[in-house]
Amino acid sequence: MEKKLAQRIVSSAHRAAEAIANARMDLPEVQQDQLYSRVFIGLLEDNVGAENIVELIDALARP
Repeated sequence: MEKKLAQRIVSSAHRAAEAIANARMDLPEVQQDQLYSRVFIGLLEDNVGAENIVELIDALARP
């Protein structure tokens, strides 16, 4: 996986997860953070597959 593609996937997942968590203003901040984490990881898994998360991280770690 190319680094730029990995960055786009992570950035998109972050923005979507952040928007979803922030929309739940009825939740305490701790639960919003937990929701963000679950949504973020879920979106990454949906995009690259659970087994390819390591490949995504490796691509991001490249110089």
